[in-house]
Amino acid sequence: MKSLISKGISVLKHDGVGVFVERTIKYSIVKAKRLTQKKDETNLEKWKRLKGKYKGERVFIIGNAPSLNRMPLYLLKNEFTMAFNRFNLMFERLDWKPSFYTVTDDLVVKDMYKEINTEILPNVQLAFFPDLHPSNVSFKSYIANSVNVYWLNTDTSEFRADLPKCGINKTVVNAGMQIAAYMGFSEIYLIGVDMSFEDQKVKKINSRNWEAEEHDPNHFDPRYFDKGRKYHNPTVYEMIERFEISKKFFNSLGVNVYNAGIGGKLEVFPRREFISLFNINSEQIRSLISKNEFLNQQKLTLDKLLEEAVLVKEKNEKQLPYIFKTDIDLAQIYISKFISDYLPFGPYNGEFFFVRRKAVNNLQLH
Repeated sequence: MKSLISKGISVLKHDGVGVFVERTIKYSIVKAKRLTQKKDETNLEKWKRLKGKYKGERVFIIGNAPSLNRMPLYLLKNEFTMAFNRFNLMFERLDWKPSFYTVTDDLVVKDMYKEINTEILPNVQLAFFPDLHPSNVSFKSYIANSVNVYWLNTDTSEFRADLPKCGINKTVVNAGMQIAAYMGFSEIYLIGVDMSFEDQKVKKINSRNWEAEEHDPNHFDPRYFDKGRKYHNPTVYEMIERFEISKKFFNSLGVNVYNAGIGGKLEVFPRREFISLFNINSEQIRSLISKNEFLNQQKLTLDKLLEEAVLVKEKNEKQLPYIFKTDIDLAQIYISKFISDYLPFGPYNGEFFFVRRKAVNNLQLH
């Protein structure tokens, strides 16, 4: 009750009376529905079997910030991973799929439920969604009730250890960490949770709900929340406050949370260097990349990629070769501007590689 009152005061302060009244009415409807609906015994039994299943293991929880484009994500191939929302835009760059997947945002599920059902659910081990969102949106109306789908009760605004009760707490990352802790993971490494946002031209439906009017500068792919896509206003100060609460909560459970991302402003959790988490040398990295499905699909070996890629040292939007490479900093510009024209791969040895999409099926590099 205390947390609900605190949440209500925060909504009044930052979103205004109109949003407060609207959300109160919707939440009251949700509580009324809870009183009349039957318990989902099948879902509860699935959750019981899931408790502690991965005891003592580590998991990488992947946010979707631009810093992902600076990270050698191919190192995660044999790790437990959890991804969110439109991470499926990253699938084409990788030769692995996330172990777990979560969406808690009602606007996101309305916008991409077809992608979730066709592209994501068939490719992940387990997926987690609210059954009934506090905004009175039934996720069950959008998401197929597959065997690998687990339903959350997100009515609470607190951090919980007794899942499926699970507080969203301003970001899907906090929900993801609660799920990971319930499954028994003792080490959680966050990557791509930058907590830094650039201005994006948007249409403000209200103070909470926005609609993008240009490409997205705040995620690893400019198509993430591009023109016409709806999302919630990211209130960084509130997310940081909840992360501070979550740190105490997970410490009390004996779960260690680290920030293994690059850059960003999330300093709540102790930092760990991403590459140091892998006992792997340069030859092993080379071997891992040589078996990479991304390269194989493009009929490329690592040696051929290194040999054929033309080095581009400065921004050149008019005459780009079929295959080129840049340093990591310049790569960020090319990914943001030309992701629709080029498939990026990297980083490797401080460089990013780009293969023109229309050449993917025609390249004969033997």
